[in-house]
Amino acid sequence: MTTIAQLHPYLTSLTPLPSALRPHCLARDRLRLWVPIASRSCMDHSGCLVPLTDSDVDRILVVIAHSHAPNTRECYGSGLLVFHVFCDSRNIPESQRCPASSILVLSFLAACAGMYSGKTLDSYFYGIRAWHLLHGLPWSVDQAQASLTLEGAKSLAPLSSSRTKRAPFTVALLLALRSTLDLSTPLHAAVYACLTTSFFTIARTGEFMVPSLKDFDRQKHVTVGDIRHEVDRHGFNVTVFHLPQTKMSPMGEDVYWATQSGLVDPLVALTNHLYVNTPSTSDALFSWRHVSGLRVLTRSAFLKCLKEASTRSGQGDLKGHGIRIGGTLEYLLRGVPFDTVKTMGRWSSDAFVLYLRKHAVILAPYLQDQPVLEPFTRYAMPT
Repeated sequence: MTTIAQLHPYLTSLTPLPSALRPHCLARDRLRLWVPIASRSCMDHSGCLVPLTDSDVDRILVVIAHSHAPNTRECYGSGLLVFHVFCDSRNIPESQRCPASSILVLSFLAACAGMYSGKTLDSYFYGIRAWHLLHGLPWSVDQAQASLTLEGAKSLAPLSSSRTKRAPFTVALLLALRSTLDLSTPLHAAVYACLTTSFFTIARTGEFMVPSLKDFDRQKHVTVGDIRHEVDRHGFNVTVFHLPQTKMSPMGEDVYWATQSGLVDPLVALTNHLYVNTPSTSDALFSWRHVSGLRVLTRSAFLKCLKEASTRSGQGDLKGHGIRIGGTLEYLLRGVPFDTVKTMGRWSSDAFVLYLRKHAVILAPYLQDQPVLEPFTRYAMPT
């Protein structure tokens, strides 16, 4: 299903000058629809014209545009808007905006320093770069100077741009939330099943949900039919979920869990959800029975339900990303080797190390003056 999103007016402080090169469109479409005054060259290395049609050249743009995930395109589009508003304010001509010189891009980053977080400015920088590459124009910005400027901008980032650390979910927290839910009701059944599955598969927040009610696409979002059950040579059962498309893999990835003991068992929660909501094999996995009919579980509905359950159980403010942190911590505390957890979470080596550094609570048991996790530590810690 295709989403028909509504265009909103620009903010007063972020309104670009009118230009036929930059039509008013959704942020996620700006990379493609906002075009430089120069166009992709159809010349070969010797300066001869390659006999391609306009359709051939346009096809390049369409294909490259699909190299970025929707959320990435949206972030890059936001940065592109800020960049052009900056250029408008400095009367930068179109011919100097793309290809952009090092001095222009560095000046843009310096002007934004102190107003945005370092992560946001990183995204803006790489958004301008992606815009150049997408339209086939050279990117000649000095990377060494850009890296130093971005590092300096991180030091100048406003305190308000720093998010509070997200506390991890725990098995005890799952139980506390469950105690305030009525699992015989459609929404609560779907939310608890989604929560336990996300926790024990160490999924990213939103991978088992749909962004909005109109966004469901069987080619992108997990359905009931994407579940399969496997048994290894020792008779151990595992439930596998195929995610058709993820942030890191456009071709999809598999995640999995095994039956757990007690009331947090994801198999029991999933079975209950399928019984209460009866979605078909082609429906979004955690669809639930609304008064108006079957409805996909959106990220906002999921988090709202958890927030209400957290308030009722006195658990305080919970953040969705805490589910992934908590699942990671749970497996590590059980003595599951780091490499195995890394594989389950679908991290590259570098990304997993950075993740551990960001969330000290995961490493806490290994840092005590008493060997809390012996005899597992020597197997679990990476070498």
